[in-house]
Amino acid sequence: MTRSLFSYRRRPRGMTGFLFIWFGQMLSTTATSITTFALYLWVIDKTSGGWSVGVMEFFFFSATLLVAPIAGIMVDRYSRRATMLVYDVASLAITLVILALYFFEALEAWHLYIATIVQGIGYAFQWPAYRAAISTMIPKARYVRANGMMYLLDDVPDVFSPILAGVVLGPLVGLTGILIINVFAFVISITALLITDIPPTPHTVEGENSHGAFWKELAFGFQYILKRPSLLGLQLIHLAGNFFSGIALSAAVFYPMILLRTGNNTEVLGFISSVGSLAAVIGGIVLTLWGGIKRPLHGVLWGWIISSFLGLALLGLGQGLLIWLVAVAIEAACDPLTKVSDDTILQRKVSPDLQGRVFGAQSVIAQFLIPFAPLVGGYLGDRIFEPAMQTQSALSNFFGPLVGTGPGSGMGLLIFLCGIGATLVGLSGYVLRPVRQLDDLLPDHDAVPAKSASVQKQHDADKTVKDGKKKVLTPGV
Repeated sequence: MTRSLFSYRRRPRGMTGFLFIWFGQMLSTTATSITTFALYLWVIDKTSGGWSVGVMEFFFFSATLLVAPIAGIMVDRYSRRATMLVYDVASLAITLVILALYFFEALEAWHLYIATIVQGIGYAFQWPAYRAAISTMIPKARYVRANGMMYLLDDVPDVFSPILAGVVLGPLVGLTGILIINVFAFVISITALLITDIPPTPHTVEGENSHGAFWKELAFGFQYILKRPSLLGLQLIHLAGNFFSGIALSAAVFYPMILLRTGNNTEVLGFISSVGSLAAVIGGIVLTLWGGIKRPLHGVLWGWIISSFLGLALLGLGQGLLIWLVAVAIEAACDPLTKVSDDTILQRKVSPDLQGRVFGAQSVIAQFLIPFAPLVGGYLGDRIFEPAMQTQSALSNFFGPLVGTGPGSGMGLLIFLCGIGATLVGLSGYVLRPVRQLDDLLPDHDAVPAKSASVQKQHDADKTVKDGKKKVLTPGV
């Protein structure tokens, strides 16, 4: 019998299959980042301000966060391939609609709001699906390497997209050409997903018992984490750390500090931001090539400690370009270490058929305060810290020798305090016993105790009787 071109034996699988998918995603993610930057420039020019860009970002993040728990259910219920395709197919459709509207000169800012909502929903499916698929596609020893490569998908486009969109592709092909390139990139990434062999998700007794009514499954990921103090403590560390770093690095605090201290020099701000993106890429590449974190918990905690103390705190103290560059580079380079280590822990500890819902719940818990961080940071910086540091006050008298008392010193002090706060958050992981002993308290999901194995046998036997089939269960298998 003639095999089809993409028969099971011919399909790329394992690490090779993962590389196929990753390459397709790198193309589509880079093209999307270029398109997003070009659309930001278009909407700023169209509306004569940056408010619309902020609204687009708000809609994207809010849609992702709200849909994440539902997406986790779908990731566990249906094939990983199908849920991985949701983002690419939705984004392809939206890109085609935007292209048509722009071509016929009918594109408006509110169209882009709807587009970002759709993309945000698709992204809510994409990230947990890919993180869960890693545990079924490749060996556990390569989780760190694969996760490092996944985080390069976020960081690499940030380095090149502003240059490509604003300097190279924009003048050459315009927004129409950029959108067409994005369409072709999505076609390639979708093709890579379709031709790659993605193994079915293995089922466990715990996974089978977790299915039920929609609301039960919606709450399952949260209940799973809440019942395990080690995982809950780890996610609360991310929750607090993300809030502090979200304030310090928000456009409402970080940007004003640099601009106020440099006399509104946007070139310096852009250079510092590019160095940070490049450092994150280097950090991701190092993890990808190394791939050998034996105890990912240390990667999470030390990632927070180093990035916060030598990154954020130093950034707030700095009053010149060199210190800012060093601080931003340290903070950004540690970011992949923290995130990759956290993903690796969940991939090792959580059964594959539960990972979609657990990853969805983890995203909500860890990032819940992020939308509020810029609001809090903007209020504290503008209303409290900046005025206090430029007048005779307790803050200026105590912290003035550290951060100065001129314009931007209040924002610098806020960043410094956030760095100290996030450092303490990282150190708390070594104080809290459930977090400190996570590896001892939570065995890996593939280290099945004897009792669990017998439960699995009984489950198989019950199913055999129920189906009316005869099956011999060999002892010890």
